[in-house]
Amino acid sequence: MSKRDIYDEMDFVSLNDRSDREGSSLAKLFSTVLFHRKWFILSVLICGLIGFLYVRSTPKTFRRTATVLVQDDRRGGVMSESAAFEDLFFSARASVDNEIGVFKSKRLMYDVAKQLRLDVSYKIRDGLRDRELYSSTPIIVDFTDIDPLQSISMTATLLENRQVELQEFQWGKEESNLVKVLQPGDTLRTPVGDIIVTIAPLIERDYIGKPVQISKRSLKAVSDSYNARLKVDVDNKMSSIINLTLEDVNIKRAEDVINTLIEVYKNDAILDKNQVLESTANFIRERLIIIEAELSDVDSKIEQYKRDHQLTDIRSESALYLQSSGRLDTEVLSLENQLDMAEFMKVYLQDNSKLSDPIPASIGISDSGIQNQISEYNSLLAQRNKLLANSSENNPLVREMDNTLAATRFSISKAVDNLIAGLKIQIENMRQKEISTRGKISTVPMQHKYITSIERQQKIKEELYLYLLNKKEENELQATIMASNCRIIDPADGLNSPVSPNKVRVVLISFIIGLLIPGLWLYIRSLLNTAVYTKKELKEALTVPFLGEIPLVKTKSKELIVVEENSTEPICEALKIVHSNLEFMDTEHKGGGKVIMVTSVNQDAGKTFITANLGMSMATVKEKVVVIDLDLRKGTLTKRLGIGTKQPGVSNYLAGMEDNIFDSIHPYKESSLLDIVPCGTIPPNPADLLKSDRLDKLIAELRTKYDYVLLDTPPFGVVVDVQLCARVADQTIYVVRSGMLDKRVLPEIQELYNSGKMNNMSILLNGIDIKKIASYGTYGYGYGYGRKYGYGYGYGYAGYGYSYTQDKKRK
Repeated sequence: MSKRDIYDEMDFVSLNDRSDREGSSLAKLFSTVLFHRKWFILSVLICGLIGFLYVRSTPKTFRRTATVLVQDDRRGGVMSESAAFEDLFFSARASVDNEIGVFKSKRLMYDVAKQLRLDVSYKIRDGLRDRELYSSTPIIVDFTDIDPLQSISMTATLLENRQVELQEFQWGKEESNLVKVLQPGDTLRTPVGDIIVTIAPLIERDYIGKPVQISKRSLKAVSDSYNARLKVDVDNKMSSIINLTLEDVNIKRAEDVINTLIEVYKNDAILDKNQVLESTANFIRERLIIIEAELSDVDSKIEQYKRDHQLTDIRSESALYLQSSGRLDTEVLSLENQLDMAEFMKVYLQDNSKLSDPIPASIGISDSGIQNQISEYNSLLAQRNKLLANSSENNPLVREMDNTLAATRFSISKAVDNLIAGLKIQIENMRQKEISTRGKISTVPMQHKYITSIERQQKIKEELYLYLLNKKEENELQATIMASNCRIIDPADGLNSPVSPNKVRVVLISFIIGLLIPGLWLYIRSLLNTAVYTKKELKEALTVPFLGEIPLVKTKSKELIVVEENSTEPICEALKIVHSNLEFMDTEHKGGGKVIMVTSVNQDAGKTFITANLGMSMATVKEKVVVIDLDLRKGTLTKRLGIGTKQPGVSNYLAGMEDNIFDSIHPYKESSLLDIVPCGTIPPNPADLLKSDRLDKLIAELRTKYDYVLLDTPPFGVVVDVQLCARVADQTIYVVRSGMLDKRVLPEIQELYNSGKMNNMSILLNGIDIKKIASYGTYGYGYGYGRKYGYGYGYGYAGYGYSYTQDKKRK
């Protein structure tokens, strides 16, 4: 198939021409679309059909959104129920940003999927799409002992007798042709586990006899899928309101997933707080047991000492001496209390078995720096435990948190050591002052000193015991009124209209794609095309005079000459215009016949066709014309006219085998003024013959007898014959075939024109496919199919002052 044939149905249009865009680009674009409208309409219809099938086959997706308010002091969150006890409780406020991450955690969604059994899907065929039944399924299948990661599918059909038929089993990549009919409650044993089939209490009769597609997927894969589709965001940066949005094919399932996720989140938050409270309660309980034993031991010592020494109330005897030491005793008592708690804390920090437990807070240590460090450590430990639940200890974030926790615990231990050292120094100072005071009561009996010392220890233990009892009550109170840090504002809700597929969007996209496909195809063809098609392209690239255009002739006839006398066919009118333009271009011709040489840049440009039909067109206006076949290598004109190369002709005359050229002339028709000089015998040395003076003599003799002498020569540049013939020509017609000349050859044509090797050179554009070139919007053609050669058209040649209109073919 030739290059021209490829473009017969959908032709190339130059959409990337810059000058076209600068001019009437919109009009040309509209003309292009209109010309190729059948492809655009077909593409739009096909894309519309695809869009229709997509809308009818795609399950409808619905959107549900819930709104919760999270407690966050920085963003205006409301106070929790335990806010009144904020000075007693030590749990840190959760920021909204962190809570968004918690809502998106895979662990919570996994719990939701497990509670709602989202890994089991029930679908029924509804037209072209599958409809998810969820809780409205008539058949319920319980995969009791099947691995949560195992995938299995089957088809279940509810029969009239309330039996269930199971078939089309598939687990993993294995399939089974097993068909089972079960009663409700029966158990079916499969290679992957037992299956229990039950029937819903209320069944619509529409479901009887309809297959229900049941599939169980990996629970983790299902939870990950829902987690990926869940959208969690806040209204604005200063708000602590979180929106939870989920899209699903079943409205009830979407609502259940969101609402259950909120409940799981609330329970998880309470559980985190309870872990800290439980750790604190255990610490207090252990310390109370130890202190209670120490108090009992002190009481026993006092009782035994007084019994042994028969003592009553000896304090009244030393009241005056002890007044001065009362203040010091009080201060020492307070410092020793803090020292004792600090030593307890040091022992707790050094206990490696409690590394994963929160550090007890608010146990009597007055140092605010240590209290802040403990709060930060407990908060970071809670985050690390949450992260570890969704990953492993090798997670880089877990390792980083472990390092941070170790560093913080070490810092707390150092701070406690520093506190102990400071308290010891203060106590030592107080004791030095107390020694000075005791010197004044040296006369007090030794029994009084001993009793005083023991009672002091008793007071310390009692004070610490009462303090821990108070903290125990506070801890239990906090556990009793524990509340989640979020509140539901709006439960999951939304419109009952589906968000996808969006019919308007699908129609619009289908329409746009339907236009883009042929448009893109035409544009790509324009980018890849390098051929010359129109007069405008030649005029923009060349300064060579443009002679005219010849429309493409589509005919089944094998005749070379299609021009007839008195014919109104388009090609006849086009050749008349070329004849007229030749007259205007030859302003220096003074007398005798005019010699016109016809050549082309390549084969199949139609130069022989142009030469023969131009000669016939001139003959129809009573001009005497002779056409000479100077293509001595092929003799195309001679063969096409049926004369044959065995007849004497030009080669015989140039070789001296014939003396009178007029003996070799063949009239085309008896009544016409067109004569033909065949090429004659194909010579072995055509270039040598064309160099001879006999060619000049031949042309001179024909000038005297004819008005026009047309020379049909080989393509230029292929052989040297054209340059040899150019010396005898008055004018040169350079034939270019529309769609067959590469634009990269145009500079060579311009160079040939500038060199002056061809006399009065002009360009003739041949083979214009009027039906195709109409899409350029350049010529203003109107087209129908005419009489003899299968076309008709309205033709306006700008610049020549001539217009011609041919009516469409009449039925």
